[in-house]
Amino acid sequence: MRIYKFDEIDSTNKFLREKSDVIEGDLAIAKVQTLGRGRRGNKWVSTEGAALFSFVLKHDIEIPEEEYMKLPLLIGYSLLYSLKKIENLDYKFKWTNDLYLDEKKISGILVEKIRDNYIIGIGLNINNLNLEEAKSIAISLREKTSKTYDLEKVIATVVEDFYNNFQEFKKGKWKEILEKINKVNYLYGKRINIVTFDKEESGIAGDILEDGMLEVFIGDEIKKYNIGSIHISKK
Repeated sequence: MRIYKFDEIDSTNKFLREKSDVIEGDLAIAKVQTLGRGRRGNKWVSTEGAALFSFVLKHDIEIPEEEYMKLPLLIGYSLLYSLKKIENLDYKFKWTNDLYLDEKKISGILVEKIRDNYIIGIGLNINNLNLEEAKSIAISLREKTSKTYDLEKVIATVVEDFYNNFQEFKKGKWKEILEKINKVNYLYGKRINIVTFDKEESGIAGDILEDGMLEVFIGDEIKKYNIGSIHISKK
């Protein structure tokens, strides 16, 4: 494993994405990110004290391409598993790429494929107390427990756990993993808006399905939606 550490960088994902000799296990860590972002390009507030890092997973040609659609779910499950080891709290996984604690976001995940590698970026609120404009919707572990944590140990735990869980995924353990994910499904039972290119519908979120899609109950119908098509409705 090659580890690259930065006091400040625009984006750890961007660093690995643009690195010509990137290999599996490469890990980039930053104290501060100036251009941290989430899915759809949403800004991720990256303040010092957060665990801000990206690492590389090589595409395995023995795994069908469509199976990698489940990768954000697997990362989320693995990250929640790691956090439980650090502090056994009531974390929830929000389909498809966020972790929540006390109805506030504690972590975001961004997965990008570059050639035959996946760049996995994670922003995890650990020691940061200055959450800036996100304070009303975000939380850190330190804010919850009043403890401080060794960020490098946290990151090492998260990365090691992910690679171990990916091996379980490769062994065909997806059904068992998905069952655990659905036990902490943040959206389950919530009314959400389903936004597509031509319409908007409202329904009640159900389980995450075996193919990674989310079932939503709309009137008398049960519909399936893919990643990127839903939002939680405003109360």
